[in-house]
Amino acid sequence: MAFAPVRQKRIAAEIVGQLKAALLSGRFKPGERLPTERELTNRFRVSRVVVREALRELEITGHVRILQGPNGGAYVTGGSTDPIQRAFLDMFRYGKLSVAELIRSRRIIECETARQAARRIRSRAARRLEEALAAEREERGTHADFVSSRIEIHRILARESGNRLLEVLAGALLRLTAEVILVVKPPQQVIHRPEEHAAIVQAVVSGDPESAAEAMGRHLERMGRRLARLEGAYRRKMARAASSGSAAPPGIA
Repeated sequence: MAFAPVRQKRIAAEIVGQLKAALLSGRFKPGERLPTERELTNRFRVSRVVVREALRELEITGHVRILQGPNGGAYVTGGSTDPIQRAFLDMFRYGKLSVAELIRSRRIIECETARQAARRIRSRAARRLEEALAAEREERGTHADFVSSRIEIHRILARESGNRLLEVLAGALLRLTAEVILVVKPPQQVIHRPEEHAAIVQAVVSGDPESAAEAMGRHLERMGRRLARLEGAYRRKMARAASSGSAAPPGIA
């Protein structure tokens, strides 16, 4: 496998682009593990921190799933929902979708995924939710790590809803949310407090569908107000990038 050395400018974004091209070309098949962080560090001739940032962004976009442990690493998911996510992302970038509309849609979809997950909850899924909640409190790693950890509970609930269409739609809306945060890079406490997910997880694990839906609704209402304040900064950054003829700020490529 031959990857070209990258320029120092926007290093992580260029690595994301090369890895994504390799995935979309079929060089790596669904379920296959990408080279290790050390191998990618050597091949791209960059630091491990940069490689980790690139892999986290690929995880956020749904191209890979990062697993821990002896057999851990970045595994190819297949990215079958990427065209849907891309369409939503393009609508947002072209101003045909606002943060307010994004949050209203998330409330419609994710209150239902929380409700259905609470009805179907099993011990393994409950453990994943509790582990994801504990990971949020660690507050370590890059900004992409922060964003990834904050949407993991939402991803788990979408999967556990038992409705694949709701899962796809939730994933596309989560990607839009992550786009704004990754581009603007606000202070972490501005966008999300760890305790906001605790009430949702408690209700789901307890098997209380209506409390889970209500907790999700309250969380998204609070988070939506914070996210709305970032929309102007996001659009200004994108406009400056377009007017200068440079690549867009590093959000989700």
